[in-house]
This record gives sequence, C-alpha cells and structure tokens, in this order.
Amino acid sequence: MKNTVHVSEVEKQLLEDISKEVPNAVLERFTTLVRESGSEDERKAADFLVDYLKEWGIPHKVHQPELYLSLPRKATLKITHPVEREIRVKNPSFSISTGDKGGKGELVFISTGYAKGINDIFGTKIDDNIGDLEGKIVMTEGFPMPGKVGEFAEMGVKAAIFISPGENIHEGICTTIWGAPDLDNMGDEPKIPVMAINKSDGQELIQLCGEGKVEIEFQTRLEKGWYPCPVIDIFIEGTEEPEKYVLLHGHLDSWHVGIGDNATGDAALLEMARIFHQHRDKLKRSLRIAIWPGHSYGRYAGSTWFADAFGLDLDENCIAQVNCDSPGCRWATSYEHMMWMSEADEFCQKAIQDAVGQPSAGSRPLRAGDYSFNNIGITSFFMLSSTMPEELLKEKGYYAVGGCGGNIDWHTEDDLIAVADLDILEKDIKVYTTAVLRAINATVHPFNFVKTAEEFIQTIQSYQDAAGNHFDFSAALNEAKSLREDLANFYREIDSLTEDEITNPWVKEANRKIERLARVLVPVNFSRKGKFRHDPALNVAPLPDIAAAGNFQKLEKGTHQYNVLQTHLTRGQNRIAAAFREARELLQLNKQEL
Repeated sequence: MKNTVHVSEVEKQLLEDISKEVPNAVLERFTTLVRESGSEDERKAADFLVDYLKEWGIPHKVHQPELYLSLPRKATLKITHPVEREIRVKNPSFSISTGDKGGKGELVFISTGYAKGINDIFGTKIDDNIGDLEGKIVMTEGFPMPGKVGEFAEMGVKAAIFISPGENIHEGICTTIWGAPDLDNMGDEPKIPVMAINKSDGQELIQLCGEGKVEIEFQTRLEKGWYPCPVIDIFIEGTEEPEKYVLLHGHLDSWHVGIGDNATGDAALLEMARIFHQHRDKLKRSLRIAIWPGHSYGRYAGSTWFADAFGLDLDENCIAQVNCDSPGCRWATSYEHMMWMSEADEFCQKAIQDAVGQPSAGSRPLRAGDYSFNNIGITSFFMLSSTMPEELLKEKGYYAVGGCGGNIDWHTEDDLIAVADLDILEKDIKVYTTAVLRAINATVHPFNFVKTAEEFIQTIQSYQDAAGNHFDFSAALNEAKSLREDLANFYREIDSLTEDEITNPWVKEANRKIERLARVLVPVNFSRKGKFRHDPALNVAPLPDIAAAGNFQKLEKGTHQYNVLQTHLTRGQNRIAAAFREARELLQLNKQEL
C-alpha cells in the first residue's frame, strides 16, 4: 500500500512547523559559553541540547570518546632587533609548544600570497627556489594551514609565523593528521612552533625585513592529550526502511563564543531534530543526527571517531551525509557557493530552489568540514551554508574565510551574537529540511551518477592534456565513457520505479546498487588511503591517483623522476579503471527484472 501523504504535502507540513523559538534559545545560551573541546563549557552546551531531546522524547545517546586534542594557550612574540617591541600573537592547535624555554632567531619574509577564495585557503604556494631557510624563522601571508607548515618544516626552518589577512588574528589548526593518529601517521604532527599575527603587525615586520636583519624571540604554549568529549547521537526511525538513514551533522565546539561557527548550526540541528521527530510517522527511512566535538581542536576528531566507531554500519546503511556548518549568519543571502558531490548536483539545486526560491551552485567539496566519510564512499552534500553575495563581500572589503557566512569575525573573539540572523537561519533550516527529507523519502535514491561519470571524463581529459604524449590515459578514459553509457542505461531502466513502494524488491535492489556505486566511486575521487583510513587534511585533487599528470612539464624525459612519475600514473590509472569496471559490474540489472 502506498504512503497516502504526498511528498509535497509532507514538505509543506515540516516547513510550516519550523520555529525560531528553539534556535533563539540555543543562541542565547551559547553566548555564555566558550565551547573549547574537552572543557566544562562544552559539556554544558551538550547538556543544554540533550535536555531538549529528553523533554521531547527523542531517542538519542551521548557517547564519551577520548579525543586527541591540542589546546592553545598564551603565546608571546617580541622583536629584539633592530627595535624592541611586543607583537600580539596566537599559536594554532598542534603547533609545537616551546613552554618557558622559548626560541629566538632571524626572521625572514617569504611571500606566498593570500587566498583569493575559500578554495585557496587550504592550498600551498611555496616556490621551489626560495633559497636556504635552514634555521630561520619564516614569516608569510595567510592562515597557518598544514600544507605550508609542513613544507616550511621540511626546509629546516626554526619556526613559522603567518600574517592574518585582517586586523583580527584568526584561530586555527596546523596538523595534517585527520582526527586521531594511527601507527601510519602518528609521526606526522607539526615539527615546528607555528604562530599567527595580524596584518598591520605583519606589514611592519615585512618592512623591517626589507631594511635589514630582524631578530625575534617567541614562546608558544599548548596543552595536548586525550580528552573525554560528548558526542550526541540522535536516531529518528523511519517507517518503511528504518535501517537506512541520512546522516545530518555539525560540530559543537567553537573558537571563543563561536556564534556563527557553529552555534547557529547547533541551533539548526536541534530544531530539525524537533521537526523530524514530530513528523516521524511520515519518514520512510531514518534520520541520524550527530553533534560532535573536536572539530577545531582535533582536526575533525569527533566526526573521525564516529566514522571509525560506526564505520561498518555507515558502510551498510548510510544513504548520504550532510554537513551543517555556519548557517544563519548575517548578510548571508546567497546559495551560489555551496558544496556537494557531482551526483547530488541536480538534487541540491532543485531542493534549494523549491525551499527558498533561489538559484544555487555547488563546487567540489574541500578536504574539510567534517567530511570524514569519503574513505567509506558516502554521497555527500552541503558543507558551509548560505554565504554573503560576492558584490557585498567586495563592497565591505572582506577577504576569504572558512565559515560564518563570509563574515570575517570567523574564528575570532568577535564571533558573537551579532553575527547571527534568525531570519536567514530559518531560511537555511528550510533548505536543509527540504533536502534531507527528500533524500529520506525518495523511493529511488535521488543521486545521478551519470553526472559523476561526466566529471570523471572531464578530469581524465584534463590530465591527458597536461601530460601530452608523455602518458596515455586512454584506458581510464575509455572505462569512464563506458561507465557513463551504462549508468545512463541503468537510470532509464529504473525510472519506472520512482512511483513505486520502497519495499518493492526491485526498488531495494536499485537503491542497493546506487549505494554501492557511491562506495566504489567516491573513494577513488576523494581518497588515496583506502577504506576506513583517513587521508591527511590536505587538498585532494579529483581522481587523486593520477593528479600528478601535470608534473611532466618540469621533468626531463628518461630521468629517474620522469620514470617514477610514469610508474605512479600507471598504478593510479589501474586503480581508477578497476573501480570503473567494478561500478559497471554493479549495474548488471536485467530490464525484465524491473
């Protein structure tokens, strides 16, 4: 028997029931808390949210894992020559702690430029020929991201100082290790002290460096270890296929008060828990909502723990994962800078258009934002939420940041209640609610992997163009084209199932194949480490196993490096082509069976 409540009617009911009351209460309470991971304020914040869940009777658990964290404390920086002056400074998480011992040395400025947009924030732009930096203290522009920190450390620098793009110093984290370390990467923590200063102090130091020798002294202080932290795990059971679920999540911890990053997200998650639980009789599949710590102080330690602890269940039952970070921030009225995987492109654009009547655009998700599930192979959409329009950012002279809807209060002491906008938060909750509900209730999973195959074809062709006649990617390209054709046939075959019952065996089989497609295709596009292993917190190029194709232009044919690159690409192409073949084998679904 078909579900008698039409999807559009269900959506209308859920959207009409969204209220600002609970989100406002969360924001008001969180303005009084500094939610550092492992702290009493973080536990108070978790308890505040859990009290609502208990009052509403929403099924939930509060896990208490021990997470590996680095907690910055006071740092000092002093110019000792040619002048004497104290400089305001911060140290990011996982910087080496000098303690009282401190350090000193000659400061040199190396320009690597500021990020032009969010996609540049995690990149590195260190020239190959910048000279001998052994034993020097290096200063450069930008946020203290792990790529630059690692490259400078390999050059033998004594310490690194990063100049924030504005007058505020933005907090951050500089380790490449995603979540807790394991035996393979426990030695990859930063090896040098890392600091951040503001732009005006940085410009003064740049000028001094241009005039002659500059000497400085510094101290960095951090606490590091394993800390018990609360992970809220909510499960709202569906009525027809309850074992299958969408994972909706966001982080609890914050730098300072952190209203725009991510108290607004926590407020949205709690309101959506209320709405979906209230209408649980209309959910065909289940909704799992996770609110976790360790995002800022442990490089996504909470979501990584969750991916590890529930990895097998996620592999078997998770339809999609959806991140909710920095929704509802002032002036953030645009959906033109969203993130989602290619297979979710049409789905997300339509959900946003239907929910709030606005156009949207999505780009490839960065290696960020609690996307701790790429290695498992889970279709993913959304990361940061609405953002300020480009023209407004230019008008205000704002630079690129990684949250708060584009507000430059991100990761600073100024991320206070003024950053939040309840009207915009309500809009963003409508976007999330619409997309999540549709993913839960769609008879056939609404993800089109033809778009993914087309992305693969474009990516491989771009790598072929970069490699020229030095390497032949035709094996991977031909497999990608065959995959696109098989996928197009598959979706035509299952089109007749979209109005059927979820419990129909052929619907279940079609959905199983779509889920398995994600398990095969997402990892080769977003990961190199393999299933249940976490790649470092560095940018991952599309089809990363063959992304080095452009390196031939820097190498002489027949050299050792040239031959190594060919070997690397041969192995990478084999992995990719094999994955495409595996995906095609999944699609062997006879038309008569449908």
